[in-house]
This record gives sequence, structure tokens and C-alpha cells, in this order.
Amino acid sequence: MRQIEGLCHGAHEYLRAIDVNKWTFSYDGGHRYGVMTTNISEAINGVLKGTRRLPITAIVSATFTRSKNAFQEREVVAMNLQQRNQAWPDDVFNRIASNNKLGTRHSVDLYNHSRQTASVTVHVPGTSSRTFRVSLLERACDCGQWRLSGIPCSHALAVIRQYVLDITLYVPECYSTIEYALTYTSGFFAPLADVEYWDEPNFQLRHNPGRRIRRRGRDVTTRIHNEMDWAQTHARQQYQAQDGAGTSGQGSRRRR
Repeated sequence: MRQIEGLCHGAHEYLRAIDVNKWTFSYDGGHRYGVMTTNISEAINGVLKGTRRLPITAIVSATFTRSKNAFQEREVVAMNLQQRNQAWPDDVFNRIASNNKLGTRHSVDLYNHSRQTASVTVHVPGTSSRTFRVSLLERACDCGQWRLSGIPCSHALAVIRQYVLDITLYVPECYSTIEYALTYTSGFFAPLADVEYWDEPNFQLRHNPGRRIRRRGRDVTTRIHNEMDWAQTHARQQYQAQDGAGTSGQGSRRRR
């Protein structure tokens, strides 16, 4: 906060008026597991990339089709995970395996078996060693990674291995293959009937011409552009360049 205040006093005052548990990881109680609202929005944008500026009916159709396909693909993944009896999806599994491998290099000093506390020393070649306190009961480590993501860090996994405990007891249930499968196998999507079989609407849509003020020149958007806009702009420029090259080639051939 001191750094923010030094950069912009107005931003500092704006953030001070908001509860810290609403916008910081350190005070959210671990409920978001490192996921902010923008991450979810970008995940949706990734599915719908390329649909912007299409006609509204095309956008609705693409939204439905791509979302349905995404759920179908992940449902197949979930079924394969269950058949292999894998405790977590591949992303979580690989992250735990990587942390577990890294934890084999740590030195663990156990303190209290009933309270499941320990200190972990990490030796880095060429530098001094660092020590981290770990409490399995509190799901906490001094590095903060476990509390931030919910996935045990390498220090915590080293302690779990020394106490000969089950790793699955220390990974949140929301990361499990069972929860992953429930997310994508709950039957959210169903086939759409043909237009001929739709019910007749009991209302009529009317356009209000007064809401549309056409100005001269190209419309200027005030929306903050993101990677979707950049990708579309790049694709349009490539198309124009290729089209221009093709037109130029045709002109030169005609001149011959």
C-alpha cells in the first residue's frame, strides 16, 4: 500500500475504502485459491475468441456451440481420469508431482506429531539456506504458496512424506477428479430443436431509432482492447496485405 500511495495517492485512497478481503489474496482467507475475477473472464474469452463483431445470431450460435464443445471435451477427459483412478486432473497432478520431487531435496526437522508441525530447510547451491515453518493442521507454510493456491507446496509435501500421511487429505476437494467430473457431466446442454418447432413468441421486438445516433466517420470505441482485439486486427492486416499483393499481381499480369 505504501508503494501504491507513492505512485498515486488517489488510487491509494480508493483502495482503502474497499475491504481488503475483496481485492487481495493475503486477506481473502484462502477462498479464491489464487483465482481472480479477471482469470475467469479471460477463460471465457479464450472459448469465444474470434466471435466479436459478428451478427448477434452468429454470436449466440457460436457461444452455445463452443461452450457445448468445451464441456463435451472435458467430460471425456473426466471419464478417462476416473477410469485411471487418478486422484486429480492432469494440471493439478503434475503440479503436485513436481512439488513432491522438489521436496525430496529438502531437509525436514519434525517437531510435534500430534500438531503436525515441522521446519523445512532448503539448500540452494551457491547461496545460504532458507528455513520454512510448516503446519499441516493449519494448511500453512511460511512461503505462502499453500494458502494461496490450496495445493501443498514442496515444503509441505516434504513434511507430509516424513509423517507418512496421505497427500490426498491435504488437497482441497474442489481439485479432485470427482469434482472435476461433476462440473462437466451435470447435463447443462441439450440439443436445440429446429426453428420450425419453436413456439410462437407472444411479444414483438421493436427497434427504437432514437437510441441510435449515427455520426460521420468510423465509430470510436471506449472499451479497453485486449488480446482478442489484437488478434482480430492482426488477422485483418494480414488479409489486407495478402489481398493487396494478389491485386497487385493481377494488375501486373494484365499490363503484360
